[in-house]
Amino acid sequence: MINFFKKIFDKPENKPKMNSSILQTILQKSKDNKEIISIWQYNSDKGSIVGYVTEISEDYIGFMLFTRFGKQDGVLFIKLANIKNIDFNDDYTKVMECLIQYADIIDKPTDFNINLNHSDYWQYNAVVQLYKAKEQMVSFEINGGDFFTGFIKEISEEDFILNCVAKNGEDLGTSLFKIEDITEVRVNDIDDRRRLLLYKWRKASL
Repeated sequence: MINFFKKIFDKPENKPKMNSSILQTILQKSKDNKEIISIWQYNSDKGSIVGYVTEISEDYIGFMLFTRFGKQDGVLFIKLANIKNIDFNDDYTKVMECLIQYADIIDKPTDFNINLNHSDYWQYNAVVQLYKAKEQMVSFEINGGDFFTGFIKEISEEDFILNCVAKNGEDLGTSLFKIEDITEVRVNDIDDRRRLLLYKWRKASL
């Protein structure tokens, strides 16, 4: 009888089978499908690097880098032990997938130009022309400090409303500024072209 109960209670447990490493699975998937991932490394204050895995060895991976404008920036070899964590399927990797796919669009500025005619009222003239352009994104420096980027939605002789857009194309809503506070105007620079592309992409994704 004792042996009978011993056999019952001493049965070996069937442990679930587990993958050797989720990390390896993610890296292999990135390599096989050129899937964009974002890698954070130990002892690095430069933020994450974005791209896809090109090769995998026992200790290292080859990693195709991309700039924040979606352009290839060479292959980096990373020691596996230096990988702190990996982001994937998040907003930023999807942003980068969009930029990589449409990188050539960012290279092409629009034909829009501001004609100020050496006017003493250059801020007002600039705001009026940008308001009429409707789809033209612009960045304003306010009082020699921060830049605010977006589309002009409404103007008066003294102030204007800007539909502000964040660096990755997020719609930040509207803000009012005084025209006299404008100290610099930027139109068609590469950062704003990047921002415009992502803004249109987000609106199409809604």
